[in-house]
Order: sequence, then structure tokens, then C-alpha cells
Amino acid sequence: MDTHYDIAIIGLGCAGGHVLLELLSRTETRDLKIVVLDDFSRESMHKTLSYWERGTGKWDALVSKNWQFAYFKNKGVDKKIDLKGYTYKSINSSDFIKHALSQAAACEHVTIIKEPVLSCATEEDLATIIHKQGSCTATLVLDSRIDPSFFNKPDVITLDQHFKGWVIESEQPVFETNAIVMMDYRLRDPGTTSFMYVLPRDANTALVEFTYFSKKQVADSVYDDYMNQYIKDYLNIDAFKILHTEQGSIPMTAHDFDVYHKPHIHKIGTAGGWVKPSTGYSFKSSEKKARKLVSNYIAGRDLNQDLFSKKFRFYDAIMLDVLAEDNERGAAIFQNLYTKQPIESIFAFLDEETTFTQEIAIMLPLTSWPFIKFFFQRLGGN
Repeated sequence: MDTHYDIAIIGLGCAGGHVLLELLSRTETRDLKIVVLDDFSRESMHKTLSYWERGTGKWDALVSKNWQFAYFKNKGVDKKIDLKGYTYKSINSSDFIKHALSQAAACEHVTIIKEPVLSCATEEDLATIIHKQGSCTATLVLDSRIDPSFFNKPDVITLDQHFKGWVIESEQPVFETNAIVMMDYRLRDPGTTSFMYVLPRDANTALVEFTYFSKKQVADSVYDDYMNQYIKDYLNIDAFKILHTEQGSIPMTAHDFDVYHKPHIHKIGTAGGWVKPSTGYSFKSSEKKARKLVSNYIAGRDLNQDLFSKKFRFYDAIMLDVLAEDNERGAAIFQNLYTKQPIESIFAFLDEETTFTQEIAIMLPLTSWPFIKFFFQRLGGN
């Protein structure tokens, strides 16, 4: 038998979890009938969600590890950065999802359907969702599934952030427990923006991840070879165990995702352009966008109103254009950024919380002919 809901959330990952928790926190939405549909079998349920913030935060009870220092490394560069009031934090995605589910379980007006969604379509004044065990309808569907047509537009996806990481355990204590390695370009795939990212969990255990910002994917063996070489030659670890593997791909694009919204069906998360295009970070970005989206819903406004900053999308697009034209340039760009700017300014800029004057101060040292060229190309296109 069909069941009708006010709001349906498809996918309880990062974005879906934030939207659900935001809806549950508001008095104005406490009587809405909400359904969440997810089969909870995706690999994305077992990812490391990392972010930075000042001081204590809303999610600290879920944080598995935090750090007060970060390294930027390149050939001839080994800079240790005091995060100065910021803390870099990580949450296991499974813990975040369990938290959202526990909050939902305490609310009689929330239903969880642990089944894959087969289809979702608009029909007159509502949307119909077909899942493996039946169907339901909703006045509004918040859908985190990426529209398949997005991947058929190669000109839309500027770069992919694709990565593979191992959580390893060394026989000897080798990791500095209070410092992450944000980017290590000493070992990289020639001709690409590729780097190592290291999150120590304790002196013997860390996530070691090889990441690309590039147009092309690579075979699994490429990640494995680079990680093995890095662990042996740069971490000086001869014997280790792989406890867990993480792998993924995030489209890096300043594309306008509005074309994928339909009457009664609104895309969220990566599918709605919620990921920061130039970095791939999504946890805090999704939290902010979920808060704004729910506020818009309550006020009866367009759900996307003030969800995105045109100015920062413009900056992101220029950065992606530069990296797409000369992918090897990334190491120099990020070295310039992390060695010449205070970390507080970098984080505020990436969080889109800076003034125009601060943005000019950050971008001027990065200025080169490719930046100037794409600045005027984008300006002319707008």
C-alpha cells in the first residue's frame, strides 16, 4: 500500500544525514512526516569525513581523532603549520550515519526504509518513489543520487578527485600523532596534481592515501604502487598490516546543478553541487547548506536561495581551469598557497568566510598568466 510523506530523503550519507538532523532540530518541522530511503550497503558508508573548525564543535562527540598541526611537503619543502585556533577533525561516516539513525528512531514521524530506490518521478503535485519492497509518495524529495546524465557531459566535469587509501598499522611507532600531512608532493605521478595525505590515528596507525586532482582515472595498481613506495621510502616502514581500504572519486566542477532539479524533486549533496569544487571537502559545506535549505523550506522560499556564492564559484572555476590546462601545476600552486599565507586565512577562504580584500591578498601571490587568462575568459563568459 502506498504511503505519503511530506519529505523523502534518498540516501543517508553526508548530505542526507545533515538534512535529516537539521529537520529534526527545528520546531517548525517536528510534525512533518519524513521517510529516509537507503539500503546502507554502499562503500561510502565507510569513509573518513574530515574538516577543520575553530575550538569545540557540534560533532565533537563523534570525532574519532583531531589534530592541531599540519604538514605541507614538497621537494625541498617541509613546513609544519600550527593551525592556530583551528582543529582538524575526522569522523567515521558510519558513526555519523548511526547518529542520524538514532535521532530518527526517537521520532515517531520519521520512517526508515532500508531498501534501494529503483526510481523516482514527478507525478502531478507529488513525487512517486519505487523501492525494492514497494512504493511511497512525497510532496518533496531530497535526492542525493547523482543524475546519470551528468557523467555523459565530459565538458562539465573539469577534474576528478580520485583516491585510494589504506589504514595501516606499523610494527614500530613512526607517526607524529598531533599532526596530519595535508599534502606531500615529494612522490607524485609525473604530469599530474597528485599527492599523499596522511592522518595518524596513533603512533603506529594511520590512514595513508594517494590522491589525484586529474582528468583521468588510474588503475588500482597505480595507487598501490605509490602507497607502497611512500610507506617504504618516505615513512621508513618495512613491515605493516592493512586494516582497512578507502577509495572514491569526487567530481570537481563548478557546473550549475540546477538543471537536475525537477518539480517536487530536489538534488542534494554531490548531486546538487554541495561539494567545494576546488577541494572536494564536503562535511562542513553540507552542514551549512542543509541548514540554509531547511530554513528556505520553512520560509517557503526557493530551496536554493543563497545556497551558493557566485563569487566563490567564480574563484573555484578559475582554479579548476588552471589545473585542467596544466595538471602538473598543482604542486606549485598549493606550495605557494601553504607557504605564503597564514593558515587562518586559507581556512577562512576555503570556508568562503573572507572579505574581498582578504581574497585579493590570498590570490595575488598565485597570479600567473594562466590565472589571468582564465579570469578574463570566465569574466567574459559571465
